[in-house]
Order: sequence, then structure tokens, then C-alpha cells
Amino acid sequence: MNLAHDRGIFLLLDECYVYLQYAGTPLSGGSFVEAKEHVVVLGSLSKTYAMTGWRAGFALGPKPIIAAMSKLQSQSTSSSAAFVQKAAIAALNGSQACVVEMRADYLKLRDRILAGLAEIPGITCTTPQGAFYVYPNVSAFLGKPGAKSATELAARLLHEAHVVAVPGEAFGTQEHIRLSYAVCHNDIEEGLVRMKSFFAKLAA
Repeated sequence: MNLAHDRGIFLLLDECYVYLQYAGTPLSGGSFVEAKEHVVVLGSLSKTYAMTGWRAGFALGPKPIIAAMSKLQSQSTSSSAAFVQKAAIAALNGSQACVVEMRADYLKLRDRILAGLAEIPGITCTTPQGAFYVYPNVSAFLGKPGAKSATELAARLLHEAHVVAVPGEAFGTQEHIRLSYAVCHNDIEEGLVRMKSFFAKLAA
């Protein structure tokens, strides 16, 4: 950060998941005040406060940059809905206990889905250190009829097992799918049962 600051390079820091990381204490780039003239912190209420779809976020940065962003935004949309603004204020000013509780539950969900995926022969998965997604490697199943790519496999997983996955091609990899565990524990269990059956048939 200081390296960029010394060279006059602006850093845009996406901190949408900053409070949903599992390794150490959450740290915002905004705390590095010595480089604040070249730092713009971008935040969202969608993840931390489960306000997905409400399109509420914020930016923290030097006044000239924020002023220019405001001008651009004002020509794109007039403003967010009044109830969204009030909800955002309540979320940011209210007790943060809910964030701590949600993070703890996400850890349980993460560990459960990882354990379930480990029981499916052919699937490997790195342990994620934040957010609420797992990114299993499904290369062992690719190349089979109707599953030539992660995109085809994800489509079959949806239509045959009724499990939603995003193919890795959307993120620049060819051998993975992304699964969200931002659901209830029962849905995780059911999803694992369906995936285990689906991949067993695909491997046969």
C-alpha cells in the first residue's frame, strides 16, 4: 500500500467480505491512514448484513475522488430507495453481534460442506479462508459424455440433481465449480446427498 502511495498510484480496495474472513482479525485498508490520499475503500452491505439485492454500498476515499464518483453516480441513478437507506443506517450503527453470529455459523457450514465433498471420490477442494463459497475441483469428471466442461457439468448438476453451481469458466478456471453455502444446514445436507448420488452415477 505504501509502495503505491509513494508512486501516486490509487488503490481500489474491495472489502465486501472483509468481516467474513476466517483467518485472523478483520482489517480494513482504511486503517492505513498514512496512505489515505491514494486509497479508495469500496464496501457493500450485501454480504455482511445479508442485504443482497438491495444494492446498498459505500466508498471511502479522498474528497476529490468521492466527489467525482458522486457526480457519475448521480447521472446513472437518482438514489437508492428510502427504506434501503434507513436499513443501511440501522445496519451500520446497530449492534454488530449479528455479524459475529453469522460468521460463526458460516464457519460451521463451510466445514460441513468441505467434509461432505471430501467423501465424494474424485473431488478435491481447498479450504476457503473467507466469504461463503467453496470451489471444488471436478476435473476427474470432465470429458465424459454431457460433461465435457465445467459449464456442461454444472448444467447437468442443476437439471439432474437440482443443485445450483457456477462453472469455473466464469472465474477463469476450467476444472472447478463454485458452490455457495449461504443456506440453512438442512439444505447443505440435502445438497451433499444429491451431489454424492450425481457424481457416483457420472463416474460409473
